[in-house]
Amino acid sequence: MHSQIGASSYYRWSKIHGGCPGSVRLSKDIKQTESPYAKEGTQAHDLAYEILKHIIKNDTDLGFDYTKHDQEMLDAVEVYVEYVLDHLTDDTYLEHKFYLKSIHKDLYGTADCVILDKEKKKITVIDYKHGAGIPVEVEHNLQLMYYGLGALLSMGYPCKTIELVIIQPRCSHPKGPIRSWEFNAVDLIDFSADLKDDVLETQKNTAILNPGGHCRFCPAAASKCPALREKSLMMAKEQFKPDNYDEEKLSKALEFLPAMEAWIKTVREFAYQEATHGRAPKGWKLVGKRPSRKWVTNEKDLITFLTKATGKDESEFYDRKIKSPSKVQRLVSRSITKTLEREHQATVSSGYNLVPEKDKRPAVSVGPQADFKVINEGDIV
Repeated sequence: MHSQIGASSYYRWSKIHGGCPGSVRLSKDIKQTESPYAKEGTQAHDLAYEILKHIIKNDTDLGFDYTKHDQEMLDAVEVYVEYVLDHLTDDTYLEHKFYLKSIHKDLYGTADCVILDKEKKKITVIDYKHGAGIPVEVEHNLQLMYYGLGALLSMGYPCKTIELVIIQPRCSHPKGPIRSWEFNAVDLIDFSADLKDDVLETQKNTAILNPGGHCRFCPAAASKCPALREKSLMMAKEQFKPDNYDEEKLSKALEFLPAMEAWIKTVREFAYQEATHGRAPKGWKLVGKRPSRKWVTNEKDLITFLTKATGKDESEFYDRKIKSPSKVQRLVSRSITKTLEREHQATVSSGYNLVPEKDKRPAVSVGPQADFKVINEGDIV
């Protein structure tokens, strides 16, 4: 069972860090359903745990079937598994549960992996992110600092350094799929004080509702939050025509878009769920999606029929496609990989994303000036 004030949602309900403490009260009685993305993430975490348990504990009884997972998931999980195995100590804990009852009875959680290095007096908290949509930063990450505090107190071992590690193989980031951040363990004293203050704030009947990007994963966003509804409707009325363009208003509107999009998305999903339970909103109805054809026979029997019926080779009924660079790399030597990277592949962006200036990715040059080469004095043209 997940805590209403758990680590993964701390960024949402933390008043000190610009979140919405009132969201805890609004979400209290709402039954949460797991999205397809969350289910996929759970499957990936379970897979990683079983693999590591098998290797570290030499557990021969796997208790699950590898073949039910697609290759993309296996490849992503392998990045996390290899990192953990490369940093093993005698004190490595998978799915490490902790409780922060000294701060509040509902503060608890489970960290993917905690590694204690007694020689260096260092605790490493590793968090696997399977999501491919939003890159997660590791510096000052509230969820991982919550885990770090839990690990420090539950270990009962004096440590000087805390290292937080995020492994997110399926989402592009300038620093790559593995990001880490180290800080002095005593910094968690201030963090624990902030955490306690934030928890107490959520308990108040007067806890504020503060719409923002954190609304995206709030259970109450669609059905119960008046602040988000009012702010979204207000922002929707803003017009940005050439004759009344206001740069500051546009900037603020862009900042609020994630919350507004979350509200739209959650309203749509909530209405759909109501309709599927026989409670379609007035003026709306469920209709079938456009049907598409698909094979219902197993592949082997289908190919046997087609080759006999047509006299054609089975290869004509398959689309042949070369594997991705990352998958090919696993099949060849390091020297061949270097040649492939140098002569046969390139990293190509599919377009642009408009992001806040604080985003760590470098800005690109666009507009008419980007289409012309700067000619220095003495250049031959």
